[in-house]
Amino acid sequence: MTGRDRRTDAAPRRRIALAAALLLLASLPAAAALIAERAAVEGRSRTVAVVMDELALAEQAALLGTTALELGLHYRDLGLAGIAIYEETIETLARTGAIVALLGREAQALALLAGEPPPAVPGDATLVSEVVPGAAATLLAKNRPQATEVEIAGRSWWWWPGESLRTRPAGPDVARVAAWAEAGFDIAYRPRNFPNLQGVGSDFPPEARYLVHAGLQVAGHPLALDATVAASQDRLTALIEGTPQDGLRDVARRVPTVRLLSFNQDYQNLRLRPADLIEKYLLAANEREVRLLYLRPYTEEQLGDMLANTEALVSGLRVALEREGFEVAPLAPPDAGYSPPTWLRAGAAAGVLAGLVLLATALPAGWGALAVAGVVAVALLAAGASWAAIALIAALVFPVLGFALLPWRWWALPAATGISLVGAGLLAAVGSDRASMLALEPFAGVGATLVIPPALLVAVVLLQRRSAAAWVRSLWSHAPRLGEVALALAVLAALGLVVIRRGNFPLIGASEVELALRSALADWFVRPRFKELLGHPLALLGLLQVRWPWWARGGLLVAGVVAQASVLNSFSHYHTPLFVSLQRSLIALALGVVVGLALVAAARLAEHHGRRWLGGDPP
Repeated sequence: MTGRDRRTDAAPRRRIALAAALLLLASLPAAAALIAERAAVEGRSRTVAVVMDELALAEQAALLGTTALELGLHYRDLGLAGIAIYEETIETLARTGAIVALLGREAQALALLAGEPPPAVPGDATLVSEVVPGAAATLLAKNRPQATEVEIAGRSWWWWPGESLRTRPAGPDVARVAAWAEAGFDIAYRPRNFPNLQGVGSDFPPEARYLVHAGLQVAGHPLALDATVAASQDRLTALIEGTPQDGLRDVARRVPTVRLLSFNQDYQNLRLRPADLIEKYLLAANEREVRLLYLRPYTEEQLGDMLANTEALVSGLRVALEREGFEVAPLAPPDAGYSPPTWLRAGAAAGVLAGLVLLATALPAGWGALAVAGVVAVALLAAGASWAAIALIAALVFPVLGFALLPWRWWALPAATGISLVGAGLLAAVGSDRASMLALEPFAGVGATLVIPPALLVAVVLLQRRSAAAWVRSLWSHAPRLGEVALALAVLAALGLVVIRRGNFPLIGASEVELALRSALADWFVRPRFKELLGHPLALLGLLQVRWPWWARGGLLVAGVVAQASVLNSFSHYHTPLFVSLQRSLIALALGVVVGLALVAAARLAEHHGRRWLGGDPP
């Protein structure tokens, strides 16, 4: 494009940009209304329920020479309010003595010992016989195919093909549930799934306030989920963090729900001290709207006395929750949840599309249209034609706008963060609904949000200086100098570190220093994200080092765009309260400026001494 072409193109480009900016401003009232409504929903409850796994409690009680109920009463005096009781299986029923259970080959041996011909059952069949009359009634009623009755050694037995002692559900132990309820415990019931169950939900104990489905499937999956839904309406169904369960997404859309956090027993025994667990539970309650805290007692002593550690966990957690303003009490069923009006979402979506147009004006006409088409295509591929696609467009576009449209001055960093926060507000307004806030519909295209925005800024920086063809010709014949290569490698290393540190399991894990810093920041306020703590200072370095080559400054700003993308990524975690995400972003900006100024001072000092050394002057 010639200089005359650029001047001819500038006036209509400015008019388009002005129209897009006005449309963006016009969309903000709709977004503000949606954000206010969602914030009101988030602030309605500060009640947290705490329950303990009964199976783990029984294991600890056996090791201590007492019963689960007696030990539970001890922990109740320290602050434990609830107990989680599993549905019985054939094995657990047999353990109580209510029934006896055998495998087919064992039943054949029993018959031979009784002087009878062996029964015609497979060797791996599962057989049960009642010791207490009626103890197997629920087991027989809910399991299909219907059990076959057979007489062995003068007793009636029922058998099913295949070994299912540990997995075939047998209903709740009604007496045990009643005993815990009468002792004042809040009851969480853990139903199990199995193929061809009948009457799903009809045996859920009336004392149960919460349903925490055991295993990796919801009871009734896949054919009887309607029955599960019908039986769950007056209870809270738990959404277990980090544990996808088949059928839960379908059920949770139609029943009252609560977010639950628990930790693996072995991992807790080996790695998590009481203080560590308390910190994690508190963080989940404050930052992720988790309201059902699921505890397990210590059942081994790698970290010290199991009883003392469990006492410290139960009592310390209650004190910490109350100190943070939470009430530890049974949870009431929530209302219908957040359901934003479509017309307000459409108004906020107009602001997202205005941002897309602004991005296009930062590039030459043909390239701008290509960038818009590419962003839209990525959004549609990741999320389909949905509100989620528009939210993804916001996450891809707004991190770029500040550094693409504003002069490279020091104030561009807070201004770019302000633009990102506007985009984050639009993202939250468009993308938030009951399903996304419960994490039933996770944000689509998270990986793209840390790759496409930096690539877009690279395109803007390069194409604003010369055409693509000119770049190809120039780079083809350019002879790089050692200083350019060293500086480019340093910039790429800094950018690469920011990008690869994404996700819960990055390629480069956190160092001990970083972990200590995270812990200290968490003690003071909401912990900022690492990508912002690194990207903001690099961006400020690029903005203030005006004597550095434009490509080095631009490379540092690309790292800054990754930090801006992280701002929007915070708000894309819809289950995190908006105020927490805002705090996290502002704290990261403030710390980033402080670190950035120190980095600028260090770079200028190094540059000064480097020039003197290279010039031969004494230091």
